[in-house]
Amino acid sequence: MSFYNKKPPSEHVYEDTIVWQCSACTCWSRLEFVSQAEPKCPICSSQMHKELKNIRVIDEDEQKY
Repeated sequence: MSFYNKKPPSEHVYEDTIVWQCSACTCWSRLEFVSQAEPKCPICSSQMHKELKNIRVIDEDEQKY
């Protein structure tokens, strides 16, 4: 049995994005998802700092809830 996608696979697009990066562990969060001015890491409660990270852009068509 075969299954076919109607949509051809697209290449992933990456973009430099500002994130909050934990200073103690590998945890990070996008800037737009943080509501505090100086957030603490949700995993280890350490201070977080702003950093530029090259991450994949998720297209609205790819999001499936």
